[in-house]
Amino acid sequence: MRRLRPNKASARNGTCCDKDGDSMAESRPQTILVIDDDFANRRVLQLLLKRNGYVAVLAGDGCAGLRLAREMPPDLILLDFFMPGEDGFEVLAQLKADPALRDIPVVIFTVLVREESERQALELGAAAYVTKPFDIDEVITCIRRILP
Repeated sequence: MRRLRPNKASARNGTCCDKDGDSMAESRPQTILVIDDDFANRRVLQLLLKRNGYVAVLAGDGCAGLRLAREMPPDLILLDFFMPGEDGFEVLAQLKADPALRDIPVVIFTVLVREESERQALELGAAAYVTKPFDIDEVITCIRRILP
């Protein structure tokens, strides 16, 4: 068994050194924040993400999603467009306006199939635009394309 000891940079970059001082990257599952007012969608996405090695954090509206993103910045956000209160475009605009959150990739999920909405989402900084009902393989392929 290899013994690990933290190096000086480990708190900053997630690395450890083995007993010889060689750097080793720590492996942690990537976290995806799902912001969707539909419980069934959140649950399906949670199971799908878990099955593919991701950790899913769930929020039922834009306000809760923004709070969770600020508390525990995820690696990626899956964001529904139609929600009560702030819609997906308003949440996306707030995410991209926040210096601490602007670099988190956001994938918009929507039943809205209009070029204008897709263009607007991409102009606001969305990494991708996926229509519902979504194809499970398409969602995972989209995530893998965005996350390293």
